[in-house]
Amino acid sequence: MTRIRAVLVMCAASLGASAFGASPDPKDLAVPPEQLSKAREAVRRLGSEGYREREDAQAELAKMGRVAKQVLNEAVLGDADPEIRLRAGRLLPKANAADLAARIETFMADSEAKFEHDLPGLKIVRKQLSAVEKEKVRALYVEILKSPYNMEMFAAMDKGIVEGGRAVGDRRNTLFAESQGQRFNGRVPSPPRQPTIVDIAALMFAEGQIPSENIPKSAQWQWMNSSYFLQQNPAMQTLTGTGQTHSEAFKAIVRQWLVTRTDAMELSNLYYQLTQPALKQFPEHLVVLRRVVTTDGVQGHAQGQALYLLVQSRGKEEIPFLKTLMNNDSMLQQVWFGKPNGQAEMHNCLMKDAALASLISLSGGNIRDYYFDTPNNVGFNPGGPVGIGQYAFVTDDKRAAGFMKWGWKQLKDNIDGPLPKDGVKPEPKGTEPKPNPMPTPDLPIKPGIKPGIRPLPAPVPVAPLPVAPAVLPAAPPVAAPAPIK
Repeated sequence: MTRIRAVLVMCAASLGASAFGASPDPKDLAVPPEQLSKAREAVRRLGSEGYREREDAQAELAKMGRVAKQVLNEAVLGDADPEIRLRAGRLLPKANAADLAARIETFMADSEAKFEHDLPGLKIVRKQLSAVEKEKVRALYVEILKSPYNMEMFAAMDKGIVEGGRAVGDRRNTLFAESQGQRFNGRVPSPPRQPTIVDIAALMFAEGQIPSENIPKSAQWQWMNSSYFLQQNPAMQTLTGTGQTHSEAFKAIVRQWLVTRTDAMELSNLYYQLTQPALKQFPEHLVVLRRVVTTDGVQGHAQGQALYLLVQSRGKEEIPFLKTLMNNDSMLQQVWFGKPNGQAEMHNCLMKDAALASLISLSGGNIRDYYFDTPNNVGFNPGGPVGIGQYAFVTDDKRAAGFMKWGWKQLKDNIDGPLPKDGVKPEPKGTEPKPNPMPTPDLPIKPGIKPGIRPLPAPVPVAPLPVAPAVLPAAPPVAAPAPIK
């Protein structure tokens, strides 16, 4: 057992005997200067020449409890006398436990949450669960503090993602071992014990603060993650039932936990749970489904099913997401096509194939018109999702032709607009008469004239022009000039 765990076990044991009427203000826990001086004098006598004097000083410091914590810590870290460091080190865990128990007692007395308290993970809890009523957060946190193992995990979480990750991995595996009655970290197997909702909440909250890559996996249970505990009855009942203890705070923890999932193995296991009402109540489940589809290392079957669920529940709203997958060459799964001779052919269905099939169906088209083949002529309902594993391109040439045909359709739709469902294109715009932009006087409306439209002016009579003769008359003869005399 580590020193911190020993401290927390002693702290948990002392909580049952908390003094009645503790002050809710942490400032009241400050040690008076005279008590510190007394503790320093006793620490000095730990290095006395006489054995009995050393023993008496040690007993005196033990009785002082949390009052001697600061002085004992200083002695362990900096005293030049090895005897003093040794004896102070033996006393320090109990003093730390007493100090932590006093701080927890003060926190419990602060029923209106007026003060700041220095407790493991409390600042992170209050920050991350700020949307939940303070009293409900406080009630769950008090229950978490009653377990020294949960407290140890929260204390490690305060020290950073490295120590926090190790503590989370250890706690996760311990809870699983207890639920299976198996040995872990040298602990003797016992009858199976299912985790409580408080244990699950504490673990999932800590996992939401530590990146997945910083949580080491046990060689014994590489696949183990918190999605397992989310399926247990305490979690399901708290998420779906009414009036369950810690329901509101636990839902806030699950919501935060969902959006922080990045581990490929965990996402592979999680996709099925996202179809259940317990998790579908959170809008964040859509974020996780898309992450299942796009994360490298997730099982292809899980990716395909997650894509199907998105299209099934959201329909055309997922078209922008589907378009981002049109260049994704990762393989979802292999599709088998039966042959008349009883044999079968295997063909690969890629991520971009599934995206194209969904886009075709959502546009009201038939995937067979785009060179997809289906085993045993499976039928589809245009406009909805198409089941993964029920179609594939049997050759690369058909795949290229299918994508090219879809590209031409998109180009045509961008120019002409998509064809309406009734198959009849509307008349070209601009054939209707335009309203007169100039104001017109309120004149009586004559038959055949639409209101608001400027009428054409009446024709003006024009006199006919004289018709030119067909042959022009000859010009009169010009007289010759008189001779010059």
